[in-house]
Amino acid sequence: MSVKDITIFNNLTRTKEKFKTLEDGKVRFYSCGPTTYDFLHVGNARALVVGDLIFRILKTVGYEVNFVRNFTDVDDKIIERAKEEGVDPLVHSQKYIDECLKDMASLNLLPATHTPKVSDTMPQIIDMIKILEDKGFAYVVDGEVFYHVPLFKDYGKLSKKKIEDLQFGKRVEVDSRKKNPCDFVLWKPAKEGEPSWDSPWGAGRPGWHIECSAMAKTFLGPEIDLHHGGIDLMFPHHENEIAQSEAANGCTFSDHWCHNEFLNFGSEKMSKSLGNVITIRAFVETYSGEVLRHILSSVHYRSKMDWTKSIIERAIGEIERLHVFYKELMGMPRTDKESQKDFDQVVSTRKKMEEELSNDFNVPGATSELFSLIRYFNREYISNLGEGISEKLFSELISLLKFYSNATGLLYDNFDEMLGHINHARKSLCEASEKLTDEEVEKLIKDRKEARATKDWSRSDQIRDQLNEAGIVVKDNPDGTYSWHYK
Repeated sequence: MSVKDITIFNNLTRTKEKFKTLEDGKVRFYSCGPTTYDFLHVGNARALVVGDLIFRILKTVGYEVNFVRNFTDVDDKIIERAKEEGVDPLVHSQKYIDECLKDMASLNLLPATHTPKVSDTMPQIIDMIKILEDKGFAYVVDGEVFYHVPLFKDYGKLSKKKIEDLQFGKRVEVDSRKKNPCDFVLWKPAKEGEPSWDSPWGAGRPGWHIECSAMAKTFLGPEIDLHHGGIDLMFPHHENEIAQSEAANGCTFSDHWCHNEFLNFGSEKMSKSLGNVITIRAFVETYSGEVLRHILSSVHYRSKMDWTKSIIERAIGEIERLHVFYKELMGMPRTDKESQKDFDQVVSTRKKMEEELSNDFNVPGATSELFSLIRYFNREYISNLGEGISEKLFSELISLLKFYSNATGLLYDNFDEMLGHINHARKSLCEASEKLTDEEVEKLIKDRKEARATKDWSRSDQIRDQLNEAGIVVKDNPDGTYSWHYK
């Protein structure tokens, strides 16, 4: 399969440019994964979904992708939370890695090629710190190893920050042991009750930034093609990754950098520290993972997203449209009548969708093109079920839907199950939905059908009004069957 050219907005250069890889047809891709100290929130989910979309699209356009997404299982927050619960920190972090994997599955994330943990990469982390010390970029104070930032002349090339403009001492207390306030920790001495590993500097554990540099090198090599993470990681985390990796390896770390924007809740970004979080688990149990994935894919990854009830409603409606069309298409009879014009329109739509996805991973643009096609086919074909569709046109439409599903993870083959999820999500949004159980709804609809059969129109209207007050919409189908959903 040939590789389609794509363009990416590279935050290193602040320009959109043609994506070029170190090896033809292959991508070395690293995405910063979660810190596993608690259940993840929907703000965390945006970075996970964006990383997955990039992975899927690169694969869809023909690349062989080596994708690394790590788990940070050694961290101050993990240690603090483990102490509160009276458990071993690594046991605590493994518990939430397992929970995170459940959330990832609910969001329809493809498995990454490698999902390393910090605790399993300790030899490589220690080796990289030793290289930095040997090259003079790191120094030791009381068993603590610091990276000396001023020695790396390109520091700030990603974030565009200058060392002399950074202010220390106002919000963060300056550590007097550092040679420069910008210097950051590579290795911390062991403390009682904390996990630790033997090293040339004594027992201890790594600082946060060094882990990604070591894991990227271990699984992708010293130089990679693409690095992704949330915009909040650009500085200092990604800036420090560059400083460590390029100083240790003697080459460019990553040629392209992608950052997804914040998910805002009200006027603030969503974060546990602000107390405005909605966990992935809670949202999925209420509305489904498919709805959350659709929400997070509905806005371009470089645009801020405001979390509102209306975006949930819109996602529910769009998922329903997609899967109702898929279901009705699968049920259409075949005909010998061909329409070259309609066939060409499907081919043209697929080309436009490929162009959108190849243009800085523009999933909303591709989805918009698909909905335009669905509107046309709903009007010309679905509303005229008896006319049928040719096998050639049917096959081309199915191929397009499979392409969209593979590239975005937003379309599912089990459309009846999906429509059930959507009805459950509508019920969660419907303020009146608690008045009737699903069983009570089914009984009332059956009673209404019997009333209509005996021409008891008064009783039929009474039941319809009762259902309407409960937020239930009933659709009478031409073949005598019925369907219902929440408003």
